[in-house]
Amino acid sequence: MDIETHLLNIEYKGTNQQEAENSISILYEKFRKFVYNITYEHIGFTLQKEELALNVVSEVFLKIWFAPLDWEFDNKIHKTQEDGFKAYLATVSHYKLLEELRKTKTIRDNETTIIDDDDSEWKWALLDSEFDLLDTELIKRRNLLDECLLEFPARNRDIIRMYFLFYDETKRMTSDNIALMEKTFGTTWQNIRQIISRAKKKLEVVLLNQLQTK
Repeated sequence: MDIETHLLNIEYKGTNQQEAENSISILYEKFRKFVYNITYEHIGFTLQKEELALNVVSEVFLKIWFAPLDWEFDNKIHKTQEDGFKAYLATVSHYKLLEELRKTKTIRDNETTIIDDDDSEWKWALLDSEFDLLDTELIKRRNLLDECLLEFPARNRDIIRMYFLFYDETKRMTSDNIALMEKTFGTTWQNIRQIISRAKKKLEVVLLNQLQTK
């Protein structure tokens, strides 16, 4: 699949609407499950979880429809167009989820949530100012982590990002996520685990050095 060609078709929808619609349909069918799964994994509360994930999927592909050329393939970072496009989709999904959480804040505040365990999310409502603070702190932390990740080869950076995207210390990695990572990076789960194991040790050292110099 030539993803960039499909994105160009979408960009020129004004001259060929049918071809553009065909291209967005192909991309949607190919990647919608990927977007849904990574979004669903990051929703901590249970109320309307599926509906929220589906809304994010819609918003992600609307962005592609209206701004298809925001992404372009860089073979210095990713081996294939699909790897690069998935990394881009994961980033867009993250920010679209934050936008959806902002939009549904009032609804969540008016719902009665039964808290039945210590891991339940959204025990207290967040004010708009707290959302802003959260965004700011996330950016700071992300920048620090990005600096640390630059110590690794590009492919290993992508493996580390996806691994911790799916990571849950209370659960084992699901077979679906393992299969997705194996397919995305064209290697075995054993090799991925070795990369992560070595990365954890190196990340700890690099992160400590970064914190000491800041």
